[in-house]
Amino acid sequence: MSDLVVGRIVGVEPHPGARAPSHLLTVDLGGRGRRTTTLPAGDYTAGELEGRQVVCALEGDDAVVLAAHARERGIVLLRPDREVNEGTPVA
Repeated sequence: MSDLVVGRIVGVEPHPGARAPSHLLTVDLGGRGRRTTTLPAGDYTAGELEGRQVVCALEGDDAVVLAAHARERGIVLLRPDREVNEGTPVA
């Protein structure tokens, strides 16, 4: 089972090897360290993503930034509605 935690996106770069336009993200997970993961570009620019808190699923060394795939909006990131510490568990 995956752990769900809050992380902060601290780095965003293009992901040139991806099949579809994607971002390569560095996410700070507080005491759990930093992880690198990918996210489909959708409507998000690098400037919009950097500094944003998001909900991540952790499985071993892998992290996945969670998002809803809304038909009318595309990718919509899941995130807390208030600032919390990075690494805070999601219940």
